[in-house]
Amino acid sequence: MAWKSYLKPEGSIVAGLAVMGTVYAIYQLDLGNAAQVQMTDANHPAVETSHKKASYKAAIVVAGIGLIAKDANIIILGSASIIAMELTYRTAIMAHPETGAMVPPGESVYAPAGDTTSDAYEQMAY
Repeated sequence: MAWKSYLKPEGSIVAGLAVMGTVYAIYQLDLGNAAQVQMTDANHPAVETSHKKASYKAAIVVAGIGLIAKDANIIILGSASIIAMELTYRTAIMAHPETGAMVPPGESVYAPAGDTTSDAYEQMAY
C-alpha cells in the first residue's frame, strides 16, 4: 500500500512550516519563553507538569496533522521542531536560577512551603 500525500510538494512544505509554528506556539502558551522558565527554581514541579503537557500536545498535533494529510514532510518538520523545543526547555528547566549550573532531574532546589497551620502568622509584628 502506497502512502500518497494529499498535498502538492509546495503545499507540503508550507504545511510543515505551519506545523512548526504551531509547535512553537504550544510551548509558548504552556510554558512561556525560555528565559522565564530559567528564572524559576530548577526542576520545579509546576514547570515540569506544564512541560509534559506541552510535549504531549505538540506530539499529538504533529502526528494528527501528519496522518490526516498523509504527508511525511509535516511529520519530519514537526518532529524537528519538537526536538528543538525539548532541548531548549529541558536545559532551561534544569538550570539553577542563580548559578546557571545544571541540576539533575532527581534533585531539586524547590522547597515546598512550611507548616501553614501554625500560628506563625499571628506572631508577626504589625
